[in-house]
Formats: sequence, structure tokens, C-alpha cells
Amino acid sequence: MEEKAARFFRALRNPWRVGPGIVIVALYILLDRMTVFFQMWQGVSAWYPPVGLEVAVLTGLGMTYAPLMGLAGICSSILNYHESPFSVATWMMVVISVGGYSGASYLLRRMLRDHAPFQTLGDVFRYLVVAMSTAIVVGTLGPLALTWDGTIPRADYSKAALSWMVGDSVALVCLTPFLLLHVTPWLRRRAESYEGREPLASAGPKRIRAKAFGGRGSLEVLAQAGSIALALWIVFGSHLAQSFELFYLLFLPTIWIAVRHGMSGATTATLMLNLGAMMMLRVAPEDMQRLGVLQFLMLIVSLTGLCLGALITERETSEQGLRDGEARLLAMVEAIDEIVFEFDNAGVIRNVWTTNETALARPRSEILGASIVQIFGEKIGRPFIETLQRVISTGRGESIEYSLPFGSEVRWFLGRISPIQSPDGAAKTVCMTARDITPRREAEDELRRAKEAAETASQAKSEFLANISHEFRTPMNGILGMTELILDTEINSEQREYLEMVKSSADSLLRLLSDILDFSKVEAGKVELVDHEFALAPSLAETLQVMRFRAQQKGIELRWRVDANVPERVMGDATRLRQVLVNLVGNAIKFTERGEVSVQVETQALDDTRVILHFRVTDSGIGIPKEKQSMIFEAFTQADSSTTRNYGGTGLGLAITTRLVMLMEGKLWVESEWGQGSTFHFTVTFRLAPQESALAMRDQHREDAL
Repeated sequence: MEEKAARFFRALRNPWRVGPGIVIVALYILLDRMTVFFQMWQGVSAWYPPVGLEVAVLTGLGMTYAPLMGLAGICSSILNYHESPFSVATWMMVVISVGGYSGASYLLRRMLRDHAPFQTLGDVFRYLVVAMSTAIVVGTLGPLALTWDGTIPRADYSKAALSWMVGDSVALVCLTPFLLLHVTPWLRRRAESYEGREPLASAGPKRIRAKAFGGRGSLEVLAQAGSIALALWIVFGSHLAQSFELFYLLFLPTIWIAVRHGMSGATTATLMLNLGAMMMLRVAPEDMQRLGVLQFLMLIVSLTGLCLGALITERETSEQGLRDGEARLLAMVEAIDEIVFEFDNAGVIRNVWTTNETALARPRSEILGASIVQIFGEKIGRPFIETLQRVISTGRGESIEYSLPFGSEVRWFLGRISPIQSPDGAAKTVCMTARDITPRREAEDELRRAKEAAETASQAKSEFLANISHEFRTPMNGILGMTELILDTEINSEQREYLEMVKSSADSLLRLLSDILDFSKVEAGKVELVDHEFALAPSLAETLQVMRFRAQQKGIELRWRVDANVPERVMGDATRLRQVLVNLVGNAIKFTERGEVSVQVETQALDDTRVILHFRVTDSGIGIPKEKQSMIFEAFTQADSSTTRNYGGTGLGLAITTRLVMLMEGKLWVESEWGQGSTFHFTVTFRLAPQESALAMRDQHREDAL
């Protein structure tokens, strides 16, 4: 409430709100005085412009002017009709008129846009429904009050009510739209500018105004004004019109101006015709019958001008929107530096937008209206047409890379194709943006060639190392064998120490060479799995018994357990499984100073023909930091540079193990915390031995029966 009061007092200090209010009251009284001459009954005029002024003010400037409209009505009754301010009929008339049209204005303020109230035919229809309905209500109640007061005889009530309705409707159709388009927006902007705030735009899309009334040139404006004057003179001032009833001539200037200037010109023309008709009736009075006919005629002329002006304005708004859209499209094409095509279903080029016509394979004038098959042939054009038709049928965009001959060279393009929706919602044409990607394709081809060359060289290196692996191992085995033979002879302690150092170094070198050669074999794809039947538990025990000796040398306990649900015999490569276990258990022993290392085997999945085994190798060693766990499976990599100094190794063991596990249709991963040990998990897939497969099928059938 306080905010409303403060806003009211601010408005009182604004001259652009107070001044127009005073002018509006005076203009209301003056217009009312002018209509007294055209009264058909006491208090009932042929048309009543004050009503049009009232609705325009309340709709365009706000409902705060409603008390001023009531004051203007009281003053008009006293000054123009010499009514007593204490008359019940006077107050009834004011309440009916001001109350009815205030309610109509309240509705119109929510239906029409402030900045452009009549931009579509729908806006006009909504306005006419509210305005004409209110005119009917007020035209029914007003004469009823005058009949009750005795001013109008009861027998004339119907004619008076009809005349009242038509008179108010004429004012609402010709005067109110003119004021809402030309006057109230200007007053509102001035008032808001004085208050230091920007005018608020109404909700909804912003529409383009029709051209101003004088926008076609002074000569045309003079001709249009002359046509209005001529039509008025013929209808009201000449004997020819009285003989042949040429009232329809008033339509001609209205249609001309509405077609040329839209809503702005139509509202101006209808207002000039109505004001001119009032002036001509002052000069050449008409009888009551012709005045009634003219009353209806002016209503029809005003409605025609209003509807036609709205249609023209809506059309010009649409055309302006199309021009703006085309301008935005051209600006976008210039900005993105791409060629834009429009194709129909048959692959015919409907339009082309580009800022550089040299990027086109053919001149623009040559390709417009031609099919892509006609331009480039069946081989290039057919895939294009299939893609275009698929996009149109599915409504989903696609991308396509294609090459076109440009003289002696071939250039590559990337086309992005999108459907263009027609008004009925179906896609009949497509839009394609084309970008020259020749440099990118050349770079990709060069990169691919370099990659293939590098892969070929790497493959050759790996194959070379894999093929000559025995050439490395044979001399080392000879050195180790001869060294062991010498150690078995009678030698002194100094010689034994030297030879043991030779043997230890040779062992280390042989392990290094074995890791490198195994890795090269895996990389070169030379490792093949040997599928044979073996007993899993004995093979595991045999492998781990050897590793237990190494663990006991460090004071570490090595334990293993095979779950009861693990098949006894499987089909697979026991050697590669032993190599995986040796690598993982060997690492666990190497990185564990005290505690234990355990190996656990369980069945993860089992069916009629195969089994997936899950191995866990757990130690109580130094552990691996979280951020280092992903890198330890890479070749020549260890978790920390100090690891090599403290524990040795090449960093190839886990890389080889990972690839061997993948060959056995499994995967390898680790769970570890720094300082709390590690658990390496891996899975392998083996086929079941024939008897194991039969047992598994029997157990499955037993479970199904249960």
C-alpha cells in the first residue's frame, strides 16, 4: 500500500502525466459538445467520440485515469446537457459508461501489446470482440436509464439502444485505434523518460511497424488526402450522391490508404473520414433516415479499414522478417566461411550462398537448377542423392565427406546435411553446409603414412628380436654352463669368488634378455598359446614349490589355496599360466621384506564348455600409491625410480604378464595401499577337459532339478 501511494504521488509530480490528464478532460468535454448537434434522441448521438477517447486513454496510459474519465462525464452532463449534478440519471449514465468501458480497457491491457497493439488480424479481432461486446452492454443499459428517467419514450427504446450501440462502435473502431497507435505510446514514452527509466517492452515477439503515413512521399499523401475530400464532397455535397446513394465511394480512399500504409494509414484514414463526415453534416444536414444509414456505413467503413490495415501490416511484418532472416543468413555464411546449398529430394540445387564463388566446382549460374548427377556424374552424385533422401525421410541430419575434381586436382569437402521443415511439418528440402577439408585430409594421409611406416619399422624390429632370441640365449647358456663346470672343480677361494660373480652377472643378463625377448615376441604377435589338457592344482603346486624356496631365503612364508569348486583338469596353456604366476609371485616376494605371500584360486564363471578362473596374489610388502597403479602395467615403467635402485628389474614383467593374460581371454588389475601390501587379480579362461565337462553338465542338471 505504501509503495502504491508513493507511486501515485510521484505521478502527481510528473507533468507528462498530470498535463495530459487535464487535456484529456477538456478534450472529452469538447468532443461531447460536438456530438450534441448529431443527436438522434435526447442524449443519444449518431456517434460518440468521447467513448473512443476514454478507451484509448485507459488502455494506453493506464487505469489510473479512470477517475478523470468519471469527472469528465459529470462535467459533460452539467455543461453540455445542463443536467443537475445531483440527478440520479446523470450518475447512472456516468457509472454505466465509465464502469463498462473501464472493464473493457482492463481486459484490453492484457490482450494487446503496449508497443504495437494492432500488428495482426488476431489482435484486431480480439479488440473488436471486447469493444463491440462492451458497446452492446452499455448501449443496452444507457437508453434504459434514459427511458426510466423519461428522457426517451418507451416506444423508441429499441431504436435508441441500436443507435447508441452503433454510435459507440463507430468511435471505438475509428478513434481508439488511432490514439493507441499514434498518441498514447508517445505520451507514455515521454512520461517514462521524465521519470528517468527506460520504457518496458511488452512480452512477446517484437514486431515491425508498418511504414509511416507519409513514408511514400508528399505527392502520394496529397493525393490520398484529396481522395478523402473528394469522396466526402460527392457523398454529402453533390446532388448526384443524393440521387444514386453513392455512400460506397467512402471505401475507395480507405482501401487505397490501408493497402499502401498498413494499420497506421488505415486508422488515420478512417478517423479523417469520420471527422470529415461530421463537418460535412454541419454544412449539409441530412434527414434522420439518411443519418441512420450513414451511421451504419461509417461503422462498416471503419471495420473494413481496420481489418485491411491489420492484414497489410501483418504481411509487411512477415516480409520484413523474411528479409531480416535472409540478411542474417548471409551474414552467418560470411562469418562461418562455408558454402551453403539447398537441395530438393531429387538432388537439384535450389539455392547457393557463398562469399567466394571460386570455391565452387562450377559457376553459380551453371549449377543452380541442375541436378548433382548432371554436374558431376552418376558415380559422385548417386551417394549424394541417397543421403539427401535419407535425411528427408528420417528428419535427422547427417555428415558426409566427398571429393570433387577441380581441374587437375581433387579437393575434399565435409558436408553437414540438415532437413528444412516446411509449414506442414514435413521436410521437402535439405540444407547442406560444405567446408573445404583438403588440407586436413592431406595432413591425415601424411600422418597415416608416417604411422604405417613407424608401425612397419617397429614390427620389423620386434620380429627380428623374436626370431633371433635363441641366438642370444645360446651363448649365455654356454657361459653359465662352463662357469658351473669350473665351479665344480678344485679351485681356490679367490677364483671361486670371481666365478660366482660371473655366474650372478650372467644370470641377471639372461633374465634381462629373456624379458626383452618375451616382450618383443608378444609385441610382434609371435606368442601362440598351446592348448593341452593339464591338472590345474598339481601344476600350480609344482610352480609355487620352486617359488617357496626363494621366499624362505627371505624369511617369508608362501601359501596357496585352490577352492573346491575349481575343476581338476582343464584345457589350456599351462606354461603361459606358470609364467604369469612366476612373474606375479616373484614380484610379491621381491617387494616383501617380512610377512607372507598367498595365492588363491577360485571359479568366477562355469558353463558346459569353459571355466573362468580368478587368481589373487596377495603380499604384505611396500604397496603401491594410488596415483602410480595405472602406470606399472606399462612397459619399462616402475612405480618409483628408487625401486630400480633398491629392488632391480626392467619394468617389463607386468607388461608381459598383462599381454599374456589378455591372450588367455582375461584381465589383470591391482588393489593396493602404500605401506599396506598389494593384491594382484587376474582372470583366465580355460576349456573344460572332456570328463570335467561331463561332470559340470551333470551338476548343472542336478541344480536345475532342485
